[in-house]
Amino acid sequence: MRPILVCALLFIIAGSIFFASGQERQQEKKGAAQASDTKSASDQIEVKADRFSGVTTVKLKPQVILDKPEHQLTIEIETKLGEKKHYDSEKDEVRSFILFRSQSKDSVNFSDEELHIMIDGKPIEITRPLGDVDAGARTFLSTCRRPAIEQLSRAKNMEIRLGTIEIAIAQPILAYLREYANQALTNQKNTREKKP
Repeated sequence: MRPILVCALLFIIAGSIFFASGQERQQEKKGAAQASDTKSASDQIEVKADRFSGVTTVKLKPQVILDKPEHQLTIEIETKLGEKKHYDSEKDEVRSFILFRSQSKDSVNFSDEELHIMIDGKPIEITRPLGDVDAGARTFLSTCRRPAIEQLSRAKNMEIRLGTIEIAIAQPILAYLREYANQALTNQKNTREKKP
């Protein structure tokens, strides 16, 4: 009877050791996954400060918002902060450039080429996009100002219509866009505080 009890005790001790080490591995994997999520957001946003001109550029690298075998559409945004302004009333102004790039096997009907962006069901104010064809890709460039960037920094959902194409932005990309907007606003505040 004693050998059976000893074996049972050893079995329970070995099982608990394996269970504890398994739990530890899961915790390590969770920590690594969280670190990679944080890292990937910072990998998608570039902040460069030019110490000579005092201009800080915040850029969201191209994000694929439509990915079909026959058509791919990307978005990227860039904001330059601390540029010299002509008037004092412009010193707090933030202007971002939004670039959409469309690559497709066949021609895509962009209809009127109008760009509409809605954040949490409300349209944001943007300029009419300028379209161009570059190396087989159609590009559309538009600008937005501080109120739109502030709206983007709090966005829970975002929808875009470019001509006849309507897209609901996926949550991972929306997280990058929110982080971008927050970085632009934070850097604008820091740039403004540094200026005399």
